[in-house]
Amino acid sequence: MTVGILALLASLPIISIFILMVGFRWPATKAMPVAFITATLLAIAVWKTPGNWILAASVNGLVIAFKILFIVFGALLMLFTLRESGAIEAINRGFTNISSDKRVQAIIIAWLFGGFIEGSAGFGTPAPLAAPLLLSLGFPALAAVMVALIANVTPVSFGSVGTPT
Repeated sequence: MTVGILALLASLPIISIFILMVGFRWPATKAMPVAFITATLLAIAVWKTPGNWILAASVNGLVIAFKILFIVFGALLMLFTLRESGAIEAINRGFTNISSDKRVQAIIIAWLFGGFIEGSAGFGTPAPLAAPLLLSLGFPALAAVMVALIANVTPVSFGSVGTPT
């Protein structure tokens, strides 16, 4: 087979996710197993990958996914604890006292606070923490999510220093 055909075959799982989730509006819980099965069949049929390698890679993927979910679970637990204890309102009052300008609030929360959380927890954890804070300050939902995700791009290179501890 030519390199072009192999590249097209290698991209089939990603293309299938895109078609199923965007084209047919399938939820990820249905589209991702289809992509996994597609990738597994391609590995067996096209690249002749041994079964124990496929099994080992799948188990490795599950372990990595569990680690990331565990970290995100901790971040969400902290967020809900802050909300239930009333700390988010206190944080919002503090940010409002610093500046009523939404741009300054976005920089402080999304970039500075998000950078600190990214350095300590990593794995995109600031997005589920900074976006709700921005929402509670009166930002529109789409703007809060976009600002939180865009600001998270800067500190990603520092990694998650706090994860090993």
